[in-house]
Amino acid sequence: MNNSLTEFIHEYIDQRQSDFIHLSDKIWEHPETRFEETFSAELLANALENEGFAVQRGAGNIETAFIASYGSGHPVISLLGEYDALAGLNQKAGCCEPNPVVKNGNGHGCGHHLLGTAALAAAFTVKAWLQKNQRSGTVRFYGCPGEEGGSGKTFMVREGLFDDVDAAITWHPESFSNVFNVQSLANIQTAFHFTGVASHAANSPHLGRSALDAVSLMNVGVQFLREHIIQEARIHYAVTNTGGVSPNVVQLTPKFYTLFAPHN
Repeated sequence: MNNSLTEFIHEYIDQRQSDFIHLSDKIWEHPETRFEETFSAELLANALENEGFAVQRGAGNIETAFIASYGSGHPVISLLGEYDALAGLNQKAGCCEPNPVVKNGNGHGCGHHLLGTAALAAAFTVKAWLQKNQRSGTVRFYGCPGEEGGSGKTFMVREGLFDDVDAAITWHPESFSNVFNVQSLANIQTAFHFTGVASHAANSPHLGRSALDAVSLMNVGVQFLREHIIQEARIHYAVTNTGGVSPNVVQLTPKFYTLFAPHN
């Protein structure tokens, strides 16, 4: 990268710094989990539209996905922006100790309030450079929802939204600034729903069939399975619904959620 281009990037980002910080802060203040990022997606889409990008909302028939495009011809360079939050990681801004604003609320524990905003900043900068130098080419911002366990990009690729793209670039917040090439595991997510027979645990336990017992037994089986899977595989789980909160009632409908990560 030559010095004049580096200087252009630094000057442009510095000039627009307050705009980008504002967007990032707003997304932080409105954390939304996978495929529910209506506020964040619209905030970024509007900002791109106001900057002169043509915006296609609902890309790939996903409500919170969008594509913002500027320029014409090749190369077509796509910048990937994510903006989904994580459940249970709500946190007060500027605080380095656990301090949720909303107890057990959503939060940007993985920095996606920065991820989407910085990709937008890159798209703005490329557009400004194309205009200044009167160059051809297309820069696109891909608003990618559901990165945290939703595989949003997979569905967008399946719909052909990247077919004419020459290069796709993404980044992630880190404690250092660098370019790196990594691989991650593919994953299969499965939700298991169990149905039992509810009954009073004291008066008629023999009439009940606890679905929570089935969840527990399956979970034990999954733990034993770890001994017989390849070294690279990972298995994670969560019981998202125990089927009830009263121990004197035989649980009827718990839910067990697993994440299997084999080779990609």
